[in-house]
Amino acid sequence: MKYGPTHLEIFLTRLAFFFCGRSVYKAFANCLPLNGGEQVLDFGSGMGTVAYYAAKRLPRGHLTCLDISERWLDACRRTLRGYKNISYLLCRSPELDKDSFDVVYCHFVLHDIPDDELERVIPALAGALRPGGVLAFREPLNDTDKISLIKCLAEQNRLTARDSRITDIPMMGNALECLYIKK
Repeated sequence: MKYGPTHLEIFLTRLAFFFCGRSVYKAFANCLPLNGGEQVLDFGSGMGTVAYYAAKRLPRGHLTCLDISERWLDACRRTLRGYKNISYLLCRSPELDKDSFDVVYCHFVLHDIPDDELERVIPALAGALRPGGVLAFREPLNDTDKISLIKCLAEQNRLTARDSRITDIPMMGNALECLYIKK
């Protein structure tokens, strides 16, 4: 089965990036706890809208963009073509090296993953974090059951909530932003 966006979805995402990039994607990237030398995973990178801003904050670090769609990763490569500190990973089910990332972030991704897959994804993301590492996510608030599941799975996998807030995202509505720390 092929996973990926339609040409219209890519076009609409590019429009949102162009018109709302700073207020939506840069604002989230700026909330990430980065000092410049971290190993970071963008889980579900899409066309690299958050990665565009996160990569700028990693002059000595490295960003890995992971997506299940080759079409999204191609769009991501185009968005990030000026950066040298980025690698790309096409992966349907994350099989990540243990303790390999300081920060893992997901922007409007986890809510689209079926519950049974989330039960595999969240442990994989938690396992990929180094001790003291951070899982950051922003998800729409319209599905409270999904958010409750994400939080529960994070806590079951030795992640402790450090910070959360509700924010209004232009064109997307209310969202929950959370930071979890690996014990």
